[in-house]
Amino acid sequence: MIPEIPSSISNIFETTLRRMGNQLPDHWRENQTKFLLSYSGGKDSNILLLYLSYLKNKYQIETPHLFYLSHGIREISKEENEMESYIQHFGFPYTIVKKKFQNLLSN
Repeated sequence: MIPEIPSSISNIFETTLRRMGNQLPDHWRENQTKFLLSYSGGKDSNILLLYLSYLKNKYQIETPHLFYLSHGIREISKEENEMESYIQHFGFPYTIVKKKFQNLLSN
């Protein structure tokens, strides 16, 4: 289930569009502009994900693609599973790449 965007947030999204020029969503739709969100699961990524969802639903922009890179530096598989479950609710295609961390500092 995609989280409902509160009207206070929708108003902020519309304000940003007015500042950039109201014709941008039409331009993006007409030119089939592709969007790639490098998603980290943090606050910035989440607000961008909501913004792209808003634009997709209201202005029918192209479906964005999400990308997540796990550096493998620390074990966060539980958080990554929760994050993947969350982004699946948006219905956007996504790619998750998991790299193995190699400790080059050895005694």
